[in-house]
Amino acid sequence: MLRRRRVSRRRFLAMAGAAAASAAMPPWLAPSKVAAAEPLQDTGLSLPCAAGDVAADGAVIWLRGEREGAGVIEYGKDPALANAQRSAPAKLLTAADFTGKVVLQGLDARTTYYYRALVENRRPGPIARFVTAPRADQPANVRFAFSGDTRQNFQPFSIMDAIRNKQPDFFMHLGDTIYADREGVARQLEQFRNKYVINRKDAPTQRLLAEASLVVAWDDHEVSDNYRAAHPLAPLGRRAFMEYWPVRQDPTDPDRLYRSLRWGSAAELFVLDTRQYRDEAAGAILGPRQMRWFLDGLASSDARFKFVCTSVPFSSPSADKWGGYPADRDEVLAAIKKKPIRGVIFLTADVHYAAVVRVPGAPVLREIITGPLGAPMGKASGTAKRFEYFNNEVFNYALVTVNAERERPSVDIEILSDKNMLLRKVTFNADGDAE
Repeated sequence: MLRRRRVSRRRFLAMAGAAAASAAMPPWLAPSKVAAAEPLQDTGLSLPCAAGDVAADGAVIWLRGEREGAGVIEYGKDPALANAQRSAPAKLLTAADFTGKVVLQGLDARTTYYYRALVENRRPGPIARFVTAPRADQPANVRFAFSGDTRQNFQPFSIMDAIRNKQPDFFMHLGDTIYADREGVARQLEQFRNKYVINRKDAPTQRLLAEASLVVAWDDHEVSDNYRAAHPLAPLGRRAFMEYWPVRQDPTDPDRLYRSLRWGSAAELFVLDTRQYRDEAAGAILGPRQMRWFLDGLASSDARFKFVCTSVPFSSPSADKWGGYPADRDEVLAAIKKKPIRGVIFLTADVHYAAVVRVPGAPVLREIITGPLGAPMGKASGTAKRFEYFNNEVFNYALVTVNAERERPSVDIEILSDKNMLLRKVTFNADGDAE
């Protein structure tokens, strides 16, 4: 059932006042209170900054200049950045398309930080914000949103304003962050980079990234539809992806994208890379090294809820999804059942429809599928028995609320439309079972 959000009298009057100045603006299109569409003129920046891969004590800040130079990040707890600290400078080089990353360290857990970029002697950039994660031993509530699929000719991505109005701690984009193979196929590095520039110029996206940090995975359209690991353009696609997102890089393995993020005592996210390690001959979707890391991490995690974040559905029988790699899929299920590992929830996108799925072979497990954010709707029928809910009619995302401060922690997952209408809600109890 579709449910409209209740609007308080105060909010209604504020909305009415705004309508007097222009056509009645729905709340999901309201301007950001942080960014307020502040121009970049004279800042030396070509795009607004973005924060990502936030931890309890740090964050990655991404920036892009107009030309070669250096940039620093001012950051602090004061919204006006009074008495702000400054990071070490980041080089903005032509070889990286003038992009750079600054890793902030020594931050306080579960704290809102404000930040902006300073490029040499230019005017300071717009102020944005992020919240650090709770400590691993801290039973703090967490809220995050996730979805996938942003194709440039579907701009503006107004759903990003709907997400922003829910005030998530972070937003997770589970792949197809660009469509390198549509609206002008990217074959050169500069063409891949330009795809990211186009999507990062989207105003609703900029407003969201001014108020929430990012967790990003890649899928196929960052290179080519359903591409295999040996695709000749994969290195270029991966390089552009790493240049344009605030992903924390491992200096010993700079191409590695799989990672885990801990958000308090109740939530750990395992962000998988289901693309660059595929081995058709071996029937592997993750590759042996990533698989061992994943299963070891899943088994040893003391988080009440373990979110498996995969760019392609775990429950799908399709050849390009986990169903095309049954040995890897069965190994994951066997490991979960053996211990057993409780509180496992699969999150995914890719297929351009929203669904709640009972995982075949493990009926106690659920997979939540969302998307697209802005791309053609999927053509699947949703009649398969594994579907408990299915919708391929509206752009959508999911809002995940981890209720860690309750005596018995739980998780609420709401699938919401681009107008923030409730499409479906699923609750997982303290044992990780769907109710």
